[in-house]
Amino acid sequence: MAGHRALVAAGRSIVDLLNRRFAEAIPAGQRRPAAVLAGTNDFDEVNSSATAVIRYPAVSVYCYRISVDRETRAGWSAVASTDGVPRIPLRMHLLFAAWDTVVESELEWLGLTAQVLESESILTGPLLHPSGEWEPGDVLQVVPDELALDSMSEAFQALTTDYRLSLPYVARVIRIHGRRTTAASPVATVASSLNGVPA
Repeated sequence: MAGHRALVAAGRSIVDLLNRRFAEAIPAGQRRPAAVLAGTNDFDEVNSSATAVIRYPAVSVYCYRISVDRETRAGWSAVASTDGVPRIPLRMHLLFAAWDTVVESELEWLGLTAQVLESESILTGPLLHPSGEWEPGDVLQVVPDELALDSMSEAFQALTTDYRLSLPYVARVIRIHGRRTTAASPVATVASSLNGVPA
């Protein structure tokens, strides 16, 4: 189980993995992208200043949707009924986009991103960012998402940036635990007397 920071910790885990593998794949001194966790506002400020989140060359990791994992929801509800700890299993729907001055480089960065995620689609243990309050058995799986072209276009229509060639992935299952619930104590009626007269 993970705490309420699990979603951002999952994003950081993926970004950290990409940056480590980018550094291993591309020798020092050569141009290589930086993976960054990006939001909608960051798309408007690409390469605009030294403080911009997305600066060429880069691979942005954008979470455009969070959904409940319905495949495991019922099972975890049953577990919660026995141990008193509610859990909600979530999925993060992600778009990976490459940013550079030429399309050949962008395609190269997307290819490298796909290679890393296909080679290490399961993150656990030290690969999980510690801010998520993970437990020893927690696992994060990052797999390709089935996203229709129309749905991807709609995702970009909601943004002010132009359409970007992107790889859709889903990170699953992120179980956020709630507070332990306690059973209500039975109410006892206590009778008292005043000057020997029953109440």
